[in-house]
Amino acid sequence: MHPIVVSEPWNTVGIDLAGPLPKTRRGNSFILVVIDYFTKWIELFPLANTKAKTIAQVFVDEVLCRFGFPVRVISDNGVQFLSNIFTNVCLALDIKHQRTPLYHPQSNLCERVNRTIKPLLAALAYNDNKSWDIKLPQIAFALRTAPSDSTEQSPAFLMFGRHPRQPLDLCLPSPAPLDQSPTATDLLDNRKQLLADLLPAYASTKKILDISHQKQADQYNQYHRSL
Repeated sequence: MHPIVVSEPWNTVGIDLAGPLPKTRRGNSFILVVIDYFTKWIELFPLANTKAKTIAQVFVDEVLCRFGFPVRVISDNGVQFLSNIFTNVCLALDIKHQRTPLYHPQSNLCERVNRTIKPLLAALAYNDNKSWDIKLPQIAFALRTAPSDSTEQSPAFLMFGRHPRQPLDLCLPSPAPLDQSPTATDLLDNRKQLLADLLPAYASTKKILDISHQKQADQYNQYHRSL
């Protein structure tokens, strides 16, 4: 097993399907899960079906047009991702499509995310299993703002260089009057501070991920050598 090396946001993304789940009032039974391997930023899209055309359309419109084209996309060997439609999208946009081995689907980060999502869905929609799709934005927000074990930073911070306001922050005073416009000096200082915060965070994240991925690869290889 070779570790998946990433060095910047949205260089490598994972894509997977979760479901089928109880059909919602909106007609959705599946979730398309997309995650950035560097920041761990997650996108969750409710789907009524798992047709290759549907998945490719959501991937292009909601992911690529929002975050740009990744160098690599990782999926399992589901028929939707092996389809000519999805393959042609990747070829047309110069995206390398990497498939996880049949004997080791867990190497797709989305597989692990799916295991996290299911209990959260059960908790948020425990009294109405036909409304879980309405809860997906809340789940995505929770996962984006929580520090990741593998990066020690929240996906939101690695994406934007700041921590989004959360419900608890509403109890705290605003750091600046809302009607006070920033000066040119303020904007320049903010830009410098953003770079000062993000560049070390990116370097630290890359180092942590490299160590984590190599450790996983060593454990996997050691286990299979012992068989």
